[in-house]
Amino acid sequence: MRWMLVTSIALTLARPPDVWGGPDKLDTLTLTAKEITAAFTPYQPGVRTCYLANAKNKEATGELRLELVIHRDGSIFRFGFMAPGVNKRWQARLDACLRERSRSWSFPVRRGFTSAVLPFVFLKTNAPNAGPYESCWDARGCPPGKLGGTP
Repeated sequence: MRWMLVTSIALTLARPPDVWGGPDKLDTLTLTAKEITAAFTPYQPGVRTCYLANAKNKEATGELRLELVIHRDGSIFRFGFMAPGVNKRWQARLDACLRERSRSWSFPVRRGFTSAVLPFVFLKTNAPNAGPYESCWDARGCPPGKLGGTP
């Protein structure tokens, strides 16, 4: 049985638009989705390890949603997650594993706090030679010629 990780990042801002100082000030106050993706990429294998080690019950759907508030200094200010179908016993272990790993996560420094949601989907299959396959995902769409993009 193999698991394949599919992930994307959804970004929400911790501050209402009227305190940004305009769209040109956004990058200096909070992190962009691109910056979060770049900074978080090295931590994905650890998230995968935690999930696969602690979602062993049959009801686990393969979904995991990390909810972060990133401090101005780049550390994790607030951490939460949702893992539908993972029973309470395994949720406590998953929580401990993810929290321990999140202590070492680091993001670029910004003038404001950033709120981010990082959804993961783990696909389980018995098919031989099944994935993972290289693909493209981007909030603005895949560039032409990239895997998954329009040629």
